[in-house]
Amino acid sequence: MLERVLKTWLILGAALLLALLPGVAQWTWFQLPAHFFITQDLPVLAGVLGVVVALRVLPRMATGLSADVGALGARLWPAGPPTIRPVWIVAGAALGCGVVCLAGAHWIAEDYALTMDEFMARFGAAIAARGQLVAPLAGPWREFADALSPRFLSRAADGAWWASGYFPVNAALQGLGIALGVGGLVIPSLVTISVLAVFGVGRRLWPDRSDTALVAILLLATSSQFLVTGMTPYAMTAHLALNMVWLWLFLRGGWPGHIGAIAVGAVAVGLHQLLFHPLFVAPFVLQLWLERRWRLALLYTVAYGVICLAWIDYWPLALAASGLTGQGGGPAASAASGAASGATSAVGGFFGHFVTLITQPPPDSLGLMAKNLIRFVTWQNLLLAPLVVLGAAAAFRAAGTLRSMIVGLGLTIVAMALILPDQGHGWGYRYLHGQLGVACLLAAWTWTRFTDGLDARGRAGARVAFLAVGALSLFGLAPLRAWQYHSFLHPYAAAQAEVDRAPTPFVLVDDAGVYFGCDLVRNDPYLRNRPLKLCLRVLTDDQIRRLCAGGAISFSGKADAARHHIRTFPDPAELGDHARRIATLRSMSCGAGKTPVRDVAGGPI
Repeated sequence: MLERVLKTWLILGAALLLALLPGVAQWTWFQLPAHFFITQDLPVLAGVLGVVVALRVLPRMATGLSADVGALGARLWPAGPPTIRPVWIVAGAALGCGVVCLAGAHWIAEDYALTMDEFMARFGAAIAARGQLVAPLAGPWREFADALSPRFLSRAADGAWWASGYFPVNAALQGLGIALGVGGLVIPSLVTISVLAVFGVGRRLWPDRSDTALVAILLLATSSQFLVTGMTPYAMTAHLALNMVWLWLFLRGGWPGHIGAIAVGAVAVGLHQLLFHPLFVAPFVLQLWLERRWRLALLYTVAYGVICLAWIDYWPLALAASGLTGQGGGPAASAASGAASGATSAVGGFFGHFVTLITQPPPDSLGLMAKNLIRFVTWQNLLLAPLVVLGAAAAFRAAGTLRSMIVGLGLTIVAMALILPDQGHGWGYRYLHGQLGVACLLAAWTWTRFTDGLDARGRAGARVAFLAVGALSLFGLAPLRAWQYHSFLHPYAAAQAEVDRAPTPFVLVDDAGVYFGCDLVRNDPYLRNRPLKLCLRVLTDDQIRRLCAGGAISFSGKADAARHHIRTFPDPAELGDHARRIATLRSMSCGAGKTPVRDVAGGPI
């Protein structure tokens, strides 16, 4: 058993590192995937491979270690493992993970939504908490919408409304929590549901082997990706929870199970982007067709076709329900019509983008996916990846649910490699997060298959090894990963706090030479916050003059970012028109008191 795992780690690590080589010459320090690989993932991968190589090169050491572990297991459990009711293990794992994520969201993540994906979830949640689908934008601010929220925003052409550019369900779940006064419990609750649902699926798959389901949830509960992502507002935690609930209902079967699965699917497709849940479901529906379960296969195919088309048409439906004016100030029907055209254009643009990526893939798409997969395997329990690889062929041959699970993992990897190989920020590989429960179940199945063939002493040793690796993953890797996450996030959180404390009505944020500088532009959807933050790059000179006439202005730029240890870089944008604009700001005096423009720390810009 130990020999198989070590050999698989060695082959997998070497293959992923070799896949990086063709694109190494194109790396720059400021590319996010390269930065994360060098500073976060390579040290972990090198450490794991170093141990593996040592045990492979020194076979006596490996043999001795295996014998020692077996002897330890025999001493610990001479009459077999202690009997612990599964309910206590499941409850402890589920509640423990929820508590860790709840505490981590405050102490490690500082209650800060680092990325614009996360901020848009909170932006949408603030709208949903007021029972609305979009937020009306006051007339004087409509022309400033892009500067007030420069990325991932949907808004009317005439500026009458704005909203998060993502589908609304993740934001709506968090908005419901805000409305009920328990907003901070939503994501930890989804973490808890994920653990319970993975166990439930395991019991459905192997009703006579509760130990296999327990192995699956222990692999999940010791995943750094699972725990750290559960400290964020990302939609990926909801994807995992709903995917596992969907699979439990699908395996339950009967009309209540299948209708329930379709209802969960209707929610899951609208979590934030259209693609992720259908990629999870597709192999299971295909398996129904292969098994000639015609009526059920047709039901799922038609249902998901309707669900996906309905979500593609979300914006016209949302605007019609909101009754807001649309383009040209017409009635809600005109807004819906305009949004329908926009949705059609968006769908056409998506497929055009897809065709371009297929015919002209990014030059380092293989390298990007290699970095993604290295990030995935090193953010999990260290047994997960080798066990999935070792069991992949057997799972495919087993057909049925197991084949659908391994095909779903592969399908998601291939789809993301073709469509969006660069995940941007992510704690682990977040585009596989919805498949994490499936990966744990496949790994647990492989573990059971291998350990069932061992003698009593070998099984006892395998249990000790499993617990030791789990402890290392939970108490060694998880704190390291949490520290890496906090270290990357904290400079932005500190800079954001300083911007939020600015004593002026407006703050202009300059992102020239600042890594993700305009991510500090964060405003309430109803513009209830002060100061209002605006991205300087998006503003015209005339707009800046009008802001200046309306009140005092503070400035946040490269010097402020550097003071907070946010990475900066030489940017050609700092020359020419940009330099002229900064010089103009230095000479301006704004508001009724003719206050000079100062930086957010009170010094000159």
